[in-house]
Amino acid sequence: MDSSPYFKLVGPNGVCHQIPPGSFCTINILFTPEGSKLLFLQDHFHQLVCSSEREKVSVPIQAIGARPVLDFPDQLDFSSCPVNHSTQKTLLVHNTGNLEACYSLSTESPFTVSPATGTLDVGEAKQVTVEYHPLQTGHHSTSLAVHCDRGEDTHTRLLGKAKDFNIGLDKLCHNLSRPPQEIAKALVMKRYEELDLYDRELEKETAKIEADSMLFSDDVFTIEPLEGEVGPHCSAEIKVFFKPREAQVYRKVAYCSISGRETRLPLRLTREGLEPCLQLSSEELDMGKVLVGEAYSYETMVFQCHLLLPAHGAFLSVW
Repeated sequence: MDSSPYFKLVGPNGVCHQIPPGSFCTINILFTPEGSKLLFLQDHFHQLVCSSEREKVSVPIQAIGARPVLDFPDQLDFSSCPVNHSTQKTLLVHNTGNLEACYSLSTESPFTVSPATGTLDVGEAKQVTVEYHPLQTGHHSTSLAVHCDRGEDTHTRLLGKAKDFNIGLDKLCHNLSRPPQEIAKALVMKRYEELDLYDRELEKETAKIEADSMLFSDDVFTIEPLEGEVGPHCSAEIKVFFKPREAQVYRKVAYCSISGRETRLPLRLTREGLEPCLQLSSEELDMGKVLVGEAYSYETMVFQCHLLLPAHGAFLSVW
């Protein structure tokens, strides 16, 4: 074996050994990475050469340095989840290697991971949360890349399926009737049981409210309330008020963003503003003979044909 600062052949080097047929000879090799700590982190390679009268055999020698090993799963499946809604899964990650792990995690939309960076000592474990927030229906697939400062990068496949839930807007109505409390309670309980059977992995049932909610705002049409929650097979009243500023036809479209629906639901608002009807007390005012350069004052009455209507309202049912 050639000279090496880390590998040493135990016993004399270059000595001839006689091995009977069917027997073997044991050769011991000593590995001594003495010096700086970096030597323990590096991989070392060498070779042992065995020569006979007929052939020469080269035996590779390897010493793998210390490195971290993170036990991420090969695949993480979110199954069926509502669109425009956040679903989370938590992973418990262990460092099963023999060196401290400084790692970073990265993925692509509609998946996110937090915390994205961290440090794990040997044998230590930490929770990592993967979030699935699809904005479009259909199947989604990407990878979660795990990069360590030392060691090989690994990839975990992320899968998810987003779908629309049965949520919509009902027509405008003035009188909204509600089911009795017992019937509504039974319907809610039945719906929850159906959802639990359909997807047991649905962990979060309420959508996150974004920082910029972009609520409807208009000078003529007013909607109350602008936000709220509606349970399965339940309904809620939404009032729309109309207060015109000019005599014209007003048209506006309000959009309702709902967790569980990929697209926003449009609500088209149309109403005509009427001008006031005014009438003078007389059609003609006779001033008679007047002097040039003099100022004269006359009075007439202005009557309103009908009273101005107050701001109109309507009811909207969300089911």
